Amino acid sequence: MKTLTDSDKEHRLQAVQDALASAAREGQPISPEAAADLEACARGEITGDEVRRRIMARLQADPRYKGVTRS
Repeated sequence: MKTLTDSDKEHRLQAVQDALASAAREGQPISPEAAADLEACARGEITGDEVRRRIMARLQADPRYKGVTRS
């Protein structure tokens, strides 16, 4: 993974905060767990692939989504 400068991290964290605020304004708030994953990615602590893996794992563990197939 590329080493991020403090400026890179600041810009990436601001982009995440902007996206979270936009989603909330549109009535689609992001879960605290997903928000934390996105912020960790913005800081360079995990990859985008890891964010996706974590989100998918939470969805698959959620009983509301049992029986839903992936296309």
